[in-house]
Amino acid sequence: MGKSLVLAQGRIKLIDITEQGKSISLLNQADYALSERRCKTLADVQHLDWHLLNDSVTAKKEFEFSVLQYWIHFSTHSAFTRDSTLLLKFDSKMQHTQLFERIGDKLVLIGQTGFGSKTSALSIANDYWRIYLPLKSQKTQDFYVLIKKHQYNIVPQYPKIETYDTAYRELNNELILFPLSFKNIKLWFAGFYFTVFIYCCLKFFFQRKNIAYLYYALASIAWFFRYSLQADAIILETDWLPKLNNNFIFYLSFVPQNFFYILFLGKFLKANENKYLNIYLKCCLWFWGFMVVVIVVHYFRPELTPITKTIWIYNALPVLVLTLWLAYHARPKPNQGYLRFAFLGLLTISIALIFSVVPKWLNIANLPAWYYAVNSYVDLVTLAFAVDAILFLTALAYSDRLDELERINLKIKNAENEHKILRLQMNPHFIFNCLNSINLYIEQNNSELASSYLSKFSQLMRLSLSHSRKDKIVLSEEIKTIKLYLEMETMRFKGKLKYTFEIDDDVDTDFIEIPPMLVQPYIENAIWHGLMHKNDGGEIRINISQDFKQQTLLISIKDDGIGRLKAAELNSKDVEKEKSYGTLITGERIANFNKEFNTNTQIRIEDLYGENNEANGTMVLISIHLI
Repeated sequence: MGKSLVLAQGRIKLIDITEQGKSISLLNQADYALSERRCKTLADVQHLDWHLLNDSVTAKKEFEFSVLQYWIHFSTHSAFTRDSTLLLKFDSKMQHTQLFERIGDKLVLIGQTGFGSKTSALSIANDYWRIYLPLKSQKTQDFYVLIKKHQYNIVPQYPKIETYDTAYRELNNELILFPLSFKNIKLWFAGFYFTVFIYCCLKFFFQRKNIAYLYYALASIAWFFRYSLQADAIILETDWLPKLNNNFIFYLSFVPQNFFYILFLGKFLKANENKYLNIYLKCCLWFWGFMVVVIVVHYFRPELTPITKTIWIYNALPVLVLTLWLAYHARPKPNQGYLRFAFLGLLTISIALIFSVVPKWLNIANLPAWYYAVNSYVDLVTLAFAVDAILFLTALAYSDRLDELERINLKIKNAENEHKILRLQMNPHFIFNCLNSINLYIEQNNSELASSYLSKFSQLMRLSLSHSRKDKIVLSEEIKTIKLYLEMETMRFKGKLKYTFEIDDDVDTDFIEIPPMLVQPYIENAIWHGLMHKNDGGEIRINISQDFKQQTLLISIKDDGIGRLKAAELNSKDVEKEKSYGTLITGERIANFNKEFNTNTQIRIEDLYGENNEANGTMVLISIHLI
C-alpha cells in the first residue's frame, strides 16, 4: 500500500491487490471530480478539478443540480501470478455507472451497470450493484468510474473492490435478511398492485362498466411497474438502445400512475360537480402530460434550467393540493357513506406528502432526529398510497353495494308502479261515464252510435292493458291510444270538446320509443280540470316535434281552459285527490325511467294568460331524451 502513482490530475495511492485483500474500500485511496458538462476523452477528464475521495464526500446525500458527471479514479497493482477478475461493488443501483480502463491515451469501456443497461461481457446480468474488474498479472492499471446524470440528481458513491467469496457472503446475508429488506417490501407492494389491477379489470369488463375501475386498473399497473423495477423483479436490459435504461422507465412510470389516479379520483368523486375543482383537476392532468416531455428531454439533455429544476423539486405540489381539495369535497355526506373511506384515503396521502416533502420545499433544517429516522426507514408516501388503495377499493365495493340496492329498489318501484298503472289505467270517472254513455245510446235506440262507442272503448282498454306491461312502446302506438281516448271524450261531450294533432314531418313515429301512458294523464287533466267547467267547452292542441341537436322528443299539450288556479278552487277534494294520485304515479314512472335508461325526460307545466292577465289555459311540455 506504500506505493504511489503520479498522474495528470494529482497524487493518489496505488492499491495493491493481494490474496489477503477480501474487501478494499476506495475511500482515501481514490480521487473524485465533478463535471457540469459532458467529458468524453481522457484529456477532458484530466483537466477536471480532482479531490481525495474521503469522508467529506460520504457526508453528502447528493451533489448540486448542476452536476452532470461524477468521476472516480483509482489505480491498482495486481500481485497475482496470473490474470484474474474481482468485483467492483457500488452503493446505489439507481444510477447509470460505467467502468473505463485507461489504455494509452484513451478510455476504454469495459463494463457498466445501474438499473438496466448491458453492453459488454464484463457487465453482470441481473446485478445492478457490481461490475467485473479484470486485473492483469503483475501489472499496474488505471481505472475510471463514470456516474452519469440522466434523471433528477447524482448521489455520491464510494465503491469497493471485493472477491467472489465476499460477494457471495453478502448476497447470502441479503437472502437471510430478505423478509425485512427494502426489496422484499417493494415486491409485496408490486404484488399488491398487480392484484388490484386484475381485480379492477375483472370488475370493469365482466361486472360493471364503471370507467372508474378502468382508470384505477391503469394506475395500479403503473404502480406495479414502479415497485417491480425498484425490487429488480423486472429486468429490461436494453442492448438495442443502450442510452435507455430502467432508471428512465422508472421515472416515466410516475406519469401514468398520477395521470390515471387523478382521472379515477375525478370520476369516482364526481369532481365535475364543482366547477373550480374540475378546472384544477384538468390542469393537473395537463401538468402530468407535460411531465412526459420534461422527463424525456431531461433524460437526454440533463442540464437543469431554473424551470426544470423547479418542476423536479415541486412536482408533487399539484397532487398535494388536489388531494386536500378532494378530501374536502369527499367529506362524508348523508346517504353517501362510502365517501368516508375515500376521505380517509385522501387524508392519509395528504399527511404523508406534507410530512415527507414540505420540509424540503421550505428548506427547514435542524428537524428532530426521529424525523430523519422515520424518513430513512419508512417510505411514508408508498405506505400511504397502499392504505389509500385499500380504502378506495372498500369505497368502490360500498358504492357498488349501494348501486345494487338502488337497482333492487328501482325494480320494486317499477313493479309497484305497474300494479298502480293496472289499477289506474284510465280515470275511473272516465270509465264510469263511458259506460253511462253507452247505456244512454242503447236507451235511445241509437244502436249504431252505441256500437261505435263500445268498439272504441274496447280498443282503448285492450291497448291500455297491453301497453301497461311494457317499458317502452313506439310513438305511433301512443298516438293511436291518445286519439282513441280523445274521440271517445269528444263523443261524450257531444261536440263541445275539440282537439288538433300536429306532428312534424321529420318525426319518425314508427321508430321512436317512449314510455307508455305518459301523455294521456295530462290530456285527461286538461279535459277534467280545465275544459269541463266551461259551458261552451274548449280545445286541446297537441304538437309533437323533435330536437335533433339535443336528441329529444318534444310533446306539448295546450288547452284553453280555466287554468290551474281556478280549477283548484272548483274541484272537490275527492277529485283533487284523484288528480294528485295520477300525477304522482306519472312522476315516479318518469324518475324510474330516467334512472333505468340513463335519460333526462322532463315535464314542465305553464299557466297561460290573456291580454288582461286572465287565466287562459294551461300548457304541458314533455321533453323525452331519446336513447
